[in-house]
Amino acid sequence: MQTDACATHQILEPNVLLKPADVLAHINEHGISHGLYGWWFDHALLDVPRDGCLEFDNMDLLYVGIAPPKDRPIKTGAATPIKRRLWRNHLRGSVRSSTLRLSLAALLKDRLGFDLHRDARGRVRMAKEHEEILSAWLQDHAGISVVHHDTPWQLEEALVRNGPPLPLNLSMSGHPFNSTLSALRRSLGRD
Repeated sequence: MQTDACATHQILEPNVLLKPADVLAHINEHGISHGLYGWWFDHALLDVPRDGCLEFDNMDLLYVGIAPPKDRPIKTGAATPIKRRLWRNHLRGSVRSSTLRLSLAALLKDRLGFDLHRDARGRVRMAKEHEEILSAWLQDHAGISVVHHDTPWQLEEALVRNGPPLPLNLSMSGHPFNSTLSALRRSLGRD
């Protein structure tokens, strides 16, 4: 089992950042089923404060996540939790299935011309072609660090609460950007 310190080190100080298009091959090659991942972004996110954020390869670590969440059953025969989370939710998912995508849509809405609306249940939705634009934007402006850990939820809270600034993490975060990002997200689809 990966030690907590070693796993944290690999997320915060990676040897290389993976391009989103390469992350699934890396997960398969290294047998990563459960774990932590860090999202690193270039300076295309203009409104996100980066003071104190970790920097590597001209990108800043702005968000960390885990898969699976604590107490989530694992479906036999399904893709591994981390592969499913990164691919189906963050890389190719929708703003409804990924808090990271929703935050990015809120930040990039005006610049990329996203049209968001709320469904009958009040959930934010974005047209498929706009989801594809967001997915392409991620390919061009993001890097990912990922590491296997059998119980990633044991590390996530400590990283978000006590680690480097992570301005795109909302849950458990006391980052000053939290209120601005939350307000942007709440305003989506309410035009």
